[in-house]
Amino acid sequence: MDYIELARKWAIYLRSKYDRIELGSIVSRLVAELPDIKKEIKNIIPEISKVIKEVEGISKEEARRILEEKYPELLEIKKEERKGLPLLEGAKNGKVATRFAPNPSGYLHIGHARAIILSYEYAKMYNGRFILRLEDTDPKVKKPVLEAYEKIKDDVEWLIEDKVREMYIQSERLDIYYNYIRKLIEMGYAYVDLCDKDTISRNRRVGKECEHRNKDIGWNLEQFEKMLNGEYDEEEAVIRVKTDLSHPNPSVRDWIAFRIVNPKDNLHPWLLYKYGENYAEGIWLWPTYNFSVVIDDHLMGVTHVFRMKEHEVNTLKQEYVYKYFGWEMPKVTSYGALLVKDVPLHKSEIKKLIDEGKISGWDYPFLATLQAIRRRGIQPAAIKRYIVELGVSPVDIYVDWERIYSYNREIIDKKAKRYFIIKEPMKVFVRGIDLPYNIKIRNHPTEDLGERYYEIRSNVFFLERKDVLGNRYLRLMDAFNIEVVEIKEDYAIANLVSYSLEDARKINAKIVHWLYESSYRNIKILEPFKEIFAMGEKYLDDVKEGEIIQAVRYGFLKKEGDHFIFIHK
Repeated sequence: MDYIELARKWAIYLRSKYDRIELGSIVSRLVAELPDIKKEIKNIIPEISKVIKEVEGISKEEARRILEEKYPELLEIKKEERKGLPLLEGAKNGKVATRFAPNPSGYLHIGHARAIILSYEYAKMYNGRFILRLEDTDPKVKKPVLEAYEKIKDDVEWLIEDKVREMYIQSERLDIYYNYIRKLIEMGYAYVDLCDKDTISRNRRVGKECEHRNKDIGWNLEQFEKMLNGEYDEEEAVIRVKTDLSHPNPSVRDWIAFRIVNPKDNLHPWLLYKYGENYAEGIWLWPTYNFSVVIDDHLMGVTHVFRMKEHEVNTLKQEYVYKYFGWEMPKVTSYGALLVKDVPLHKSEIKKLIDEGKISGWDYPFLATLQAIRRRGIQPAAIKRYIVELGVSPVDIYVDWERIYSYNREIIDKKAKRYFIIKEPMKVFVRGIDLPYNIKIRNHPTEDLGERYYEIRSNVFFLERKDVLGNRYLRLMDAFNIEVVEIKEDYAIANLVSYSLEDARKINAKIVHWLYESSYRNIKILEPFKEIFAMGEKYLDDVKEGEIIQAVRYGFLKKEGDHFIFIHK
């Protein structure tokens, strides 16, 4: 079977189950069955996308019919498929160590979830170790945010639903990096370069060695000490790792391992907080990402690394340090980026919205930060399920929020009590009710979550305006059936028809939610980037802080303070 036919087979299978077909899901299946195709993925993506578009044009029923006719073996796929992530190459039980290593220059977002969950779940699968490492060795360009140190750990523990048992902060490990770069200098594999940055850039482009490359070890060690002591300012000296000057990628040629950052202009926030100003002002020399990550991965015993494919060139650079020290390199798995559209994601965008007063902060419920997603009421298990299904596909994909909402709905549905909320109310006078009339409403249609009671003593109700205007017959849920006989600008008049659900079915009455005149509350709801005010039943006063409910025919809501947050439909 060629890759087009294979892609069509899996697209039809996924269409029989879901409304949308994820490109990443198709690609991961292709790579699993046709491993040699991995190197051609970028070239065949347009063809696969075309297949997906064609298959999404058919109904779920038609997709199932095609499965029965052409691919009957997939109808038993649940029995045959391995649950969870695929096996990990070179993994041994009890010997796997993974790490999630963000820069604390901002808050974590949904794009980070892939690295967190893949790293944690694989470590868990093999009874191994999961490490959280904050890579904060750039106090100038990617200046750390002090609040992020605690928030990142909190976010990770929320997402993995477990405690982080190993955590490291790179800015507290500087002496370790200094020790290893000193060793590389002594071995002749690294050197101090006093050329200006334009000269360095020009030499790298043409593959030319600079005048300092072959200086003796004693000279290099002397300059290294001067750099440590602040005797050189920014861009006056760097330390470079010797590589192949003819390497086809100029950025790999003698890449920079250490830079000077003047602490007077860029004091490191964490070192200032942890050790005080005197200590922080004495740190001039900082390792670059590609140096510190090698040292830490080796010393921490990391065996498997999961990173976005954009880091592939970094792997090439890091290989040199592993080779020089004679260390075994971790097995690297590259995956595609998890992209977000229609939601602010970048730090500058979010900060601008905060500064303008348009959102409350980084945890504003309708952002894509993990703080926001958590506050909104999305459960970590829903995100985990989505990420595990995506696997380690090398293709960049956009987050399918509807899929996440679907999984979240499965988790919260059985625990969420039902309540009535009217967003656009219209007053309705119902004639013919036998008053007083007692109504008992279950808080959940299938689960035992209690009941609520109403003693109706007047004929005034509130219904959604569109329900009143668009239907002749209505059934007020768990109450009675009415016929709308007269509509005015601000109210409507209806007659009682009957009380039974069977009668409602006979007259094709639309089942609607409602509120009773003397027992409603005015409530505030946060929807994406706006606030709305609505009417809700009196029992909403009993909803506890943080509790998730379902507003019938509207969606799931989470109680927060004096308002509710809209989660999703």
